[in-house]
Amino acid sequence: FLALIRPVLEQRLANSACIGFSGELKLSFYRAGVRLEFHDGRLNKIEPWQPQPKEWGSAAYPGLTFLQVLFGYRTQDELEDAFVDCWSNTEIKCVLRALFPRQASNVLPVS
Repeated sequence: FLALIRPVLEQRLANSACIGFSGELKLSFYRAGVRLEFHDGRLNKIEPWQPQPKEWGSAAYPGLTFLQVLFGYRTQDELEDAFVDCWSNTEIKCVLRALFPRQASNVLPVS
């Protein structure tokens, strides 16, 4: 799904204070994760990543909490206030806020 919305994510970065971001985001779901690699504001790689005890990543989301950020139901800050196991490194908070802003969304269940 992240690959599908890549153009939207890149546009959000371009319209933010994080324009031209280069670096990686390692998003931990505790048992699994995803690694996003950016170069000059372009999302170059999206790949599975396995969190390790000495490498927890850039941000962490227990259970399905990442979906709340992904679909705009809550901001990163709201998740961190609501769930003690949700956290993000200070250095990438700006990027997370730009990529996943709060917005009206209507997610329909798959039947």
